[in-house]
Amino acid sequence: MAHIEVCYRCPLCRKAYGKQSDAITCRNSHPIETETWAVGKGGKGVRIFEHCALDGLGGLRWALREADLSDDIKIRAEQLEEG
Repeated sequence: MAHIEVCYRCPLCRKAYGKQSDAITCRNSHPIETETWAVGKGGKGVRIFEHCALDGLGGLRWALREADLSDDIKIRAEQLEEG
């Protein structure tokens, strides 16, 4: 006859365990992932990726410039003309 079993899955690596405590231990053993963000004057955040050229898409200088630019097309065009 069929029966029901409960498994506990680690939310990070998705490995299944028979006990909840084992899944919690697995979750707590994973390293913390860090992210770097450029935050502009208005609070707009743009993620900076480690392995990108400084001025390239996702790079440090690009993200700093992008964080200060508006998402509104008209305002953005004016900002680009100014600077």
